[in-house]
Amino acid sequence: MSEIFKTLCQDMTNASKFGICDDKPHQRAYIDEIDGQKWTAVVQNLHRRKIVFTAIDNCIEFNKANGNKERRCEGMLTFDDTIVFIEIKERKGDAKTWAKKADDQLRNSIRIIQEKVNLDLYPVRKAYICNRNQINLNKSHAVRSKRFQ
Repeated sequence: MSEIFKTLCQDMTNASKFGICDDKPHQRAYIDEIDGQKWTAVVQNLHRRKIVFTAIDNCIEFNKANGNKERRCEGMLTFDDTIVFIEIKERKGDAKTWAKKADDQLRNSIRIIQEKVNLDLYPVRKAYICNRNQINLNKSHAVRSKRFQ
């Protein structure tokens, strides 16, 4: 991986099941293997691969030309030939608003990472929006997901 990813922004695990948490305001997201109540995203790692979570938001600075911060997703998981971008939301209500914002954050993060890292190293590329307050998204979000791919 590129030198832009600081080790202080990374957690590593080979646990068979773990969660990604973003419960500390103005701090980076992180992996937790113990307290399932805090997990917003749940990862099943049945083959117990070594997985690296790299926090992007609140850890790696990406700035626009004018100095303002770029919109970023929470982070990404990398293992073997796979990269998975993750955006966490904890919102109820109108999914059109928060899902569109999450979609934009994912797309922007992927664009920025693509400029700095050779994503050809990861032929398997995925992106997920996770929201524990609204687990079942409606049909329009299935269309959004398909369009995203």
